[in-house]
Amino acid sequence: MGTFKKFTLVSILSVLFAAGSGTVYGGQSTAEQIMRKVDEQRSPSTARSRMSMRIFRTLDATEADREIRMLSYARGIEDSHLEFVSPRNIRGLRVLDLDGAIRVFFPSTGRVRNIGSSDRGSSVGGVGGDFSYEDMGGSGFLADYRDFEITGETSEVWKIAAVPVDENSRYSRLVFHVEKQRHIPVQIYYYENGEKAKELQASRIREISGRNVATHLVMRNIKNNSRTEILMDEVEWDVPLDDDLFHPNRFFR
Repeated sequence: MGTFKKFTLVSILSVLFAAGSGTVYGGQSTAEQIMRKVDEQRSPSTARSRMSMRIFRTLDATEADREIRMLSYARGIEDSHLEFVSPRNIRGLRVLDLDGAIRVFFPSTGRVRNIGSSDRGSSVGGVGGDFSYEDMGGSGFLADYRDFEITGETSEVWKIAAVPVDENSRYSRLVFHVEKQRHIPVQIYYYENGEKAKELQASRIREISGRNVATHLVMRNIKNNSRTEILMDEVEWDVPLDDDLFHPNRFFR
């Protein structure tokens, strides 16, 4: 089994931003072509990683109100498993996203809860923070969004707007700022009823095993005046994973 490689970003969130090198499309790139390129190379076949999540009470707070440590496992784009390691009062809490169906195991009760469409706007695991199930899950940009349109560009990024496929989404529109050279969404803006509600920034990009990966994510919740940061610490790519990690009746055992 390979050793952990310091850096990275592979989990429900981490795979969101991995990408390959730039591509020339034989003419002007379309919005859908660009997002397809992001999707095609954004994750390995399997991954295992460690990360920490810091929750800040306000947008400009200098000290975190809470810090949570997690392990994550991923199988392609669709399947992911998040395990909460600390603090002690939530240790053993697990979130399984299996081909779009989300289940949460609560160790305090020993019960599994299915997360329906109406609950996907709530914080992951109910632990607070500004990342919702909808923000962290998904089956790929092309599967989860539609009506892609390039709304502007600079010498460094394309600005691409899209609409969620799910009619129950809390968002009315998203705008991706995709870096041209590496096809990485370095910023994502989330709109609710036409008003900007959140903005996600990806930074500290490193090349690991031929993929460019953002190791620092900051979600600013403009609506709630709060922010949450995710830092990736360690990762293994393309490693054997136990099938039970992704079995709906076994992932919490």
